[in-house]
Amino acid sequence: MTGPTGAPATAAGRGAAGWIDALHRIVPTPERYARFDTDRHSALAIMRCPPGVLDLLMKEGLRYRADGDRVLFDDSDIRNVAAASGSGGSVLELVQRYLFRFAAAAPAEWTAERTWAVRNLAACPAGDPCAEPWEFAPLAAEDFGGRSWDVRTATGAAVDARGAGVDGLAPLAEFAATVRTAGAVRRVRDRLVRDAFHESLDEMRSGRMAYQAMPPALRNDPAAARANGTANCISVSLHLERVFTDAGLEARTRKGYLMGLLGSDHSWVEIREDGRWKVVDPVFALLGLRQGASQEFVEFCLGSVPNRLVPCACPADLETVRHTHRRTPAPTRNVVLVTPLKEVPHERP
Repeated sequence: MTGPTGAPATAAGRGAAGWIDALHRIVPTPERYARFDTDRHSALAIMRCPPGVLDLLMKEGLRYRADGDRVLFDDSDIRNVAAASGSGGSVLELVQRYLFRFAAAAPAEWTAERTWAVRNLAACPAGDPCAEPWEFAPLAAEDFGGRSWDVRTATGAAVDARGAGVDGLAPLAEFAATVRTAGAVRRVRDRLVRDAFHESLDEMRSGRMAYQAMPPALRNDPAAARANGTANCISVSLHLERVFTDAGLEARTRKGYLMGLLGSDHSWVEIREDGRWKVVDPVFALLGLRQGASQEFVEFCLGSVPNRLVPCACPADLETVRHTHRRTPAPTRNVVLVTPLKEVPHERP
């Protein structure tokens, strides 16, 4: 939930009371979408709270299921309570803070050419070896005027995690590359697109639609997500794509990487106008406002290409990393690690 300024609704106070307040304010995932595959170790790695806080949340109504001698939580519940906790130390809070600090900087910082080393580490919460193939979405940095090189993948014993974990799980697959990005200032002229952008942003800022994590089956069904009163970058992108195409506009969704001192997967929608694709991203605007961005940044998110986005050849409703168990799609967790590079390494053709 958010307040009228776009700032996240923080928990009432710090400590256990703040976590309990957050638990009672989040919008629960409907039971038919809930995915109980987050064990206690992973939950604590995401929340970064004392074990006693998690015990107290369970007593206060945090959903869980017993699986033998293990307790499993719904992944979205854990992430949403952490993001709303106001603790300042959960993974979700840190990621948003470090990714969107640039939004409050001078506009030149939104488009300046930058170079990054990016790694996408993936793990499986199912607890088995996951020996079947993993698939990473290919980069499409050239679509935004960038370049990528030194692209490489590794799986199994070949993964060099260098001490990094994925929600407390050991990484089983890795994608890595060096990427150069450059932003571009563009403006959407179409009135329907502009109105839909601001309507979506206002819904999230006012709290009519709670911006929070959702399981894949829910976030990939924008009508169901809206009926639940929840939104994230995927559901919003898919919803706006439908609005635009129903109006006869050429639109597509995209998934890629959001670069900064930390990294993340991100999704947005693009429309074709003036012979080129323009990014329409109210979630980007929302998260920028939470870090003190101006209305100029909001306008920037209505058509422009930020230098923090690296697109993949992947629509919003597919993951940047996928794998299977016995030829059946399986749940995957991933973490995106980014290193800003001040000196550009040798670029291979």
